[in-house]
Amino acid sequence: MYIKRDLYLEKLKNSINNGMIKIITGPRRCGKSFLLFHIFKDYLISSGVKEDHIIELSLDNASNAKYRNPIDLSSYFKDSVKDDFQYYFLIDEIQFCKSIDNPAFSGYKTDDNNMPKITFYDVLNGFLNLNNVEVFVTGSNSHMLSSDIATEFRGRGWQIRIHPLTFKEFKEANIQKETDNFSLWKQYYLYGGLPQISLLPDEPSKREYLRQVFENTYINDIIERYSLRNNFAIRDLVKVMATNVGSIINPNKIANTFKSEMKSTIQPATISKYIEHLEDSFLLNSACKYDLTGRKFIGTSYKYYFEDMGLRYAASAFVGKDQEPHFMENIIYNELIYRGYNVSIGSITIFDHSKNKAIRLNIEVDFIAEKFDKIIYIQSALYIPDNEKMEQELRPLRKINNSFKKVIITKYEGNGSYDEYGIIHMNLFDFLLDENSLD
Repeated sequence: MYIKRDLYLEKLKNSINNGMIKIITGPRRCGKSFLLFHIFKDYLISSGVKEDHIIELSLDNASNAKYRNPIDLSSYFKDSVKDDFQYYFLIDEIQFCKSIDNPAFSGYKTDDNNMPKITFYDVLNGFLNLNNVEVFVTGSNSHMLSSDIATEFRGRGWQIRIHPLTFKEFKEANIQKETDNFSLWKQYYLYGGLPQISLLPDEPSKREYLRQVFENTYINDIIERYSLRNNFAIRDLVKVMATNVGSIINPNKIANTFKSEMKSTIQPATISKYIEHLEDSFLLNSACKYDLTGRKFIGTSYKYYFEDMGLRYAASAFVGKDQEPHFMENIIYNELIYRGYNVSIGSITIFDHSKNKAIRLNIEVDFIAEKFDKIIYIQSALYIPDNEKMEQELRPLRKINNSFKKVIITKYEGNGSYDEYGIIHMNLFDFLLDENSLD
């Protein structure tokens, strides 16, 4: 299965000769290695780069374990440069390279914890001194945070963030199965877009694969990285998040839920910290609420969306299949992020006079999508059975008093036409299958 990931290939091509280390980050099992060692390498060869000038190494491969020592890793790549032509260093799972004591300080008396270290950051920064070398690495989960990249690469790290398959890519991966959009949609919102999913033959094997990835990769990674003592709490928390997709998450309310339903005492501050860990591991993404009336962010109100719907399904212990409206909202959010938008949640204050008195209400706009000077307001509705539901969905968009684009996305209706209020009614599949649908 060869899935063209043209957006990411273009980003890699455009980063060549920018004078930085290129770091491909994203969730485990989302296709980073395939992008680097197949799609990008094929591009380099087709562009005339000699294969012996492409030096590649997978550090998660046990046969390459010796190169997890940063000194050996540096020597391996530097010794591969034989002439003045351009070389490309491709390193997969760079976080497997361990920190070691700097041997230059071996004669000094110092506490082991204070001994200067050599890390993979030192190795990669050292490669920047080679004039004829371009360096591309992949890194997974919480070992390669954006904050780490900014600090450790001293402003010379170029992050390229990749995601699981979009619905369009998922459809391309399943093109041989001749399945209609609706059948593919159900597979996608349950089992997600990790590329391996499209190769598995049935639902039991898909569930088992997702369970193993979720438990053995994500949860264990978080527990190990942050030395968590309460392993059950992080599992219970992510299950709560998985069954409340698209809801405002309040750590105080979650703490009360733990106390009343799980007979467990966990402080709101701890819950907030655990949620940060889930975000850092590329399992969750957050969207802050923006007050469109007061024109300010509401810093304590966040919604959380899963990076991959299959991992959400595994996190929920494979329950909650009947939440399709929330799954659709999550997938629209992911699609907007994939297309490069910054996404927040809108809140508008209105006064309802229908009961002979003014009642103050806060109504919600599902998404505010911003990119450069473009702003788009979006409502997500699985279906609209009657005029009352239509009014409920359209009212927030009609209350926004500006000329930016306003869109309602539905699964069954919508053909891209404008209504009398200037709101675009768009079909879900038209939105997902056309990356220019919002232009």
